[in-house]
Amino acid sequence: MLVVSSSALKRLLNTTQVNQISSTDEVSAIVLDPGYSTTRAGFAGEDVPKSVVPSFYGVFDSESSPRYVFGENAIHHSQPGLQIKTPWSSDGIVEDWEAATKSWEYAITSRLTGSKPTDPVRNGLNDPPNGDAMDVDMEAQEENEKPLADSPLLMTEPGWNSTKAREKYIEIAMEEWGTPAFYLAKTGVLAL
Repeated sequence: MLVVSSSALKRLLNTTQVNQISSTDEVSAIVLDPGYSTTRAGFAGEDVPKSVVPSFYGVFDSESSPRYVFGENAIHHSQPGLQIKTPWSSDGIVEDWEAATKSWEYAITSRLTGSKPTDPVRNGLNDPPNGDAMDVDMEAQEENEKPLADSPLLMTEPGWNSTKAREKYIEIAMEEWGTPAFYLAKTGVLAL
């Protein structure tokens, strides 16, 4: 299933370099393989993934909202109030979509793309001294916050995944991460 956002398609059709963009040498597609014990992420065409992080995460429950921690160092050092959880059910289907999305984003941004620089309007350094509100272009902000706006994404799913879960994968990749192209593949087919 190949999905291309309408804005990405318009950009492709409006450019004179369509052939160069579709060349595999010009585009660095990201491959994300979330699993029950580890999440692997890397660039297409490379032999091994650059990012291998545990799928388990830590949660500090607080009164306002839970605080998530990801990565081996965060979950292997015991800290008071830290609960270790996994977003997966025992049959390999995602149960906690919020934690799964954050975990996958951590796997991609920790070693592949890096975190996007924050916009000066949002980092607090340019706040007016008297507390007056500044005008903010929200459409431009949405573009700055997308971690995968420059990279196509290939993501794996279990063979017994439901249609509703498949739609959620697409929603996360296209709407939250802003990837211009997305392909969802079954792990069994890729293993062959």
